[in-house]
Amino acid sequence: MEEKQYPYIDEEQGMNMACEPVANVAAPSMSSANGITEVHDWIDDLDWDRFPSYGPFSEEEAIMRIKEAEADLSNPNKWISSDEFNKQLYEEFSWLR
Repeated sequence: MEEKQYPYIDEEQGMNMACEPVANVAAPSMSSANGITEVHDWIDDLDWDRFPSYGPFSEEEAIMRIKEAEADLSNPNKWISSDEFNKQLYEEFSWLR
């Protein structure tokens, strides 16, 4: 039978409880010498071009999207009030009342 190895217990720091060792391989280590965690290194190593991006790629595109959204908000053909929506919904599905 394999002998269990318990973590070092430092009574000066108030750690006086022993527990079963836990192997959590899914969680990356958060230790670092210079303040940057290994998680940041792992994120930096990802191939970001492989993931889809739906956001704007430039400041000009972001401004253009904002202007289009503002124009859509003032267009009455694109939006109806919640009362009008409920009325249409109840007419089509009367059992929702």
